[in-house]
Amino acid sequence: MHFTYQYINHEIEGLQEMLDFLFYEVWCKAVGEFDADKLDGHPRLQQIYIDLGNTDGVAATFFNSHVENIYAEFLKFDEYQITQLKEGYKNNNNIEGLCKDKTIQPLLYKQIEVDHPDLAKLFNSFYGNLYGSTSPFNLVIFGDLKNKLIPDHYFKFMEANKREVCPFCGLLHLKANNHGCREAYDHYLPKAIFPFCTINFKNLAPMCNECNSSYKTTKIPIEKSIPVEDEDTRKLAFYPYAEDSPTIEFKIQINTTDINSLTPDDILIEVTSAGYEEQIESWVRVFGLEERYKASLCSPDDGKAWVNSIIEGYDNAIALGSTLTRAQYFEAQYIDAKFQPETEKGFIKAPFLEACKNKGVFNINTI
Repeated sequence: MHFTYQYINHEIEGLQEMLDFLFYEVWCKAVGEFDADKLDGHPRLQQIYIDLGNTDGVAATFFNSHVENIYAEFLKFDEYQITQLKEGYKNNNNIEGLCKDKTIQPLLYKQIEVDHPDLAKLFNSFYGNLYGSTSPFNLVIFGDLKNKLIPDHYFKFMEANKREVCPFCGLLHLKANNHGCREAYDHYLPKAIFPFCTINFKNLAPMCNECNSSYKTTKIPIEKSIPVEDEDTRKLAFYPYAEDSPTIEFKIQINTTDINSLTPDDILIEVTSAGYEEQIESWVRVFGLEERYKASLCSPDDGKAWVNSIIEGYDNAIALGSTLTRAQYFEAQYIDAKFQPETEKGFIKAPFLEACKNKGVFNINTI
């Protein structure tokens, strides 16, 4: 990542706290028939359950029926099986741990299906629908996730995170609080593959639509391929809310001086960060960065425009009486790009301009 987000505490986290209580204190301790008394330890959730029982509507029925049916499944399990599910729940919600430690193993729906097919279906139905237009959390009784909680969280999130550029690609701006709409939150660990962390906001991060919908989709940052139970197939990945944000270097080489005919095959991009080699590989793979950065450099509005603006800009400057040499003019443009890496794609603009200079595009050595 170009930079990491600052995580914010918000009342929206109360939804995950409800789910934690349900899992650990109700389902994992299932004994006897389910009734509202099983929710004594969480008065708010208990009252919601009771009120939903007296409410008509698909969402109300959906929530209560899943609470009850999942409880019934847990009644069938022995202590060892419940311990295994607890471990999976804990690991799946330890997003930072999964990104930074390959010995921490997540639990996937397909793994639950092997031994508990009925439970896997219930989990998939329940957790898979907790976020989105059909979520029961959109009910006012839960705080209205879609219309109130998420918009408020997004506003406060953007107040705390001032950079209005997507940290996952660095190419596109994010809609911030001066916009009338917002970016979507991405499930960093895809909710269709990983149960339990659908509404965990340490697994949810604003992301530009190109990153979210065109490139990442359901790719798994911590795993190149499924299954992920084998430690050797796990991958380290950047954690979006990590306190440490590594310095990333971009090195570019080109094999032509004909910039106006530049193609991706003419470009070599190397992305490095000492000590973060595996995280870099995961990041570049998941977000299709090599393809996207090369496409930007070949664009008439980006790479080609940057080069032509320096060539034409120098000629105009001389015509207006400037005494700068071509090398001095280039250096001024290069420094401006280098020291603003998150502005106007400076992180690839500066090394690209340097690559063009080294290739002789600017004819600097002839001045």
